[in-house]
Amino acid sequence: MVFNNSRVVIFLEPNQLRYQIIEAKTRKEESHNKNFIDIAYQDLADIDRFIENLKQQVPRLTAIELKLSDNLVRYQKIAYPDIELTATELVTYVQASLYKLFQQSDNLLFFDFVSLLSSPKALMVAVCERDIVNYWLDLSRKYGLTLLFVGSHFENNSFNFLPWRAQKAKQHQFQILIFVVSLIGMMTCYFIYLLINAQSDFDHYSQQLSEQQALQQELTLKLAGYIPNPSPSQKQIEQSLQLFSDKLPATIWLNLYSYEPPKIKITGGSINYVDIINFNQLLSANHAVKKSQVKNIENSHESLLFQMDIELNE
Repeated sequence: MVFNNSRVVIFLEPNQLRYQIIEAKTRKEESHNKNFIDIAYQDLADIDRFIENLKQQVPRLTAIELKLSDNLVRYQKIAYPDIELTATELVTYVQASLYKLFQQSDNLLFFDFVSLLSSPKALMVAVCERDIVNYWLDLSRKYGLTLLFVGSHFENNSFNFLPWRAQKAKQHQFQILIFVVSLIGMMTCYFIYLLINAQSDFDHYSQQLSEQQALQQELTLKLAGYIPNPSPSQKQIEQSLQLFSDKLPATIWLNLYSYEPPKIKITGGSINYVDIINFNQLLSANHAVKKSQVKNIENSHESLLFQMDIELNE
């Protein structure tokens, strides 16, 4: 179980190391001088055998914290940039300054830095040999251990030479990628919804147009069947139906037609308010119409219902 795991804290000096086993169940912080065991070594092979023996003696050992002595770490202060930099730009600024500070290429060093609360503002930069960190990374992988920390403490500041900044940047990039993918997914779903909704509206209005065309054909057939010499009322009915057949826009359909001399009342629907008003104006401007008036317009689901009173000239 993870609660039974342990870690080893190692203080590394040239030709000597001190270590302490920290039990996970207690998680007490190690002391700098108490309970540490001193081990002398001559080369890296001695360190390898030490870790191998330690792993056998403490089967629950899973992690290493490596603290480097000041003999293995170098420190320099550097002025803080005059311009405001992002975290990534600040890392690049420090990396570009390593050769000037330590007379070594950044390919040979691992570095870390902290901001100092001083005036003027400055950065404290710490470096160690890249071979040291790489060796302990390889050693931890060899024995299945996690390297939690490789660094030092100087003037109340902690420096960690593991590539935690790069890992943090990768995590940030991954979070941005997840956000962008999620946003694209949501936008795609929204556009699909709009497309489906638009197709549904198109089918609905197409059906209403077909019904209007069928009604228009029916009215035309009725007009053809009227008897000769019709009465004045019949003439007005015929005249009004012919007028509707000629003037009715494609976006308006009639649901009800009633004739109560001298007025004609119609009820219909449309998808556009302006088309209803224009239709009324077309009728009012016709010489056969004495008066045309929209009595009522109201919303009904996805269309408009209207009522009109029309009075024809005798």
